[in-house]
Amino acid sequence: MNVQSSGFNLYDALLLIGLEGRTGELVVESGNNIGSLLFHEGRILLAFSPYTRAIGDLLVEQEVLTDAELLEVLKQQMTGPHTPVGTLLLKTGKVTFPLIEKMVQEQIRKAIMDFSIWDPLDFSFNDKDVQPFDSIHLPVYEFIPANVINAALVFVAGLSNIDGHSVQSHMADRKS
Repeated sequence: MNVQSSGFNLYDALLLIGLEGRTGELVVESGNNIGSLLFHEGRILLAFSPYTRAIGDLLVEQEVLTDAELLEVLKQQMTGPHTPVGTLLLKTGKVTFPLIEKMVQEQIRKAIMDFSIWDPLDFSFNDKDVQPFDSIHLPVYEFIPANVINAALVFVAGLSNIDGHSVQSHMADRKS
């Protein structure tokens, strides 16, 4: 979907995915740039952007891990069933869950910030069976500007109360 011609922007897509509780992948493209967000029941689990640094690299840079320790974990990741690097690092005891959670959430925030300035912006949502590896996620509402949330709430309130009646009673009145 070309966002420029559809009238939707990234925040609109995030809001709809969150409201609908969708599970799958939002693929975001602009020129030669491509990224994606993985969702489970409307919550953002992971983000991939060409400008987001890998968690393992950041941990080496911060001297939490050595290059050799990171390479060992990356070898494990390549030879076994797909498991995120953060999960494998937790098993080594070299990192804590709160550290991995903070880093994954910062990756998501950085990717969405990147995507929000891409112009032109194209995106598509692919329904997939995305399952969380752990409890790390971010709600889409963190990224929705307050005026968009307020407009959505006013709209939903209007649907549930037309002229002082619920939508259901309004529809029943129309059938009579």
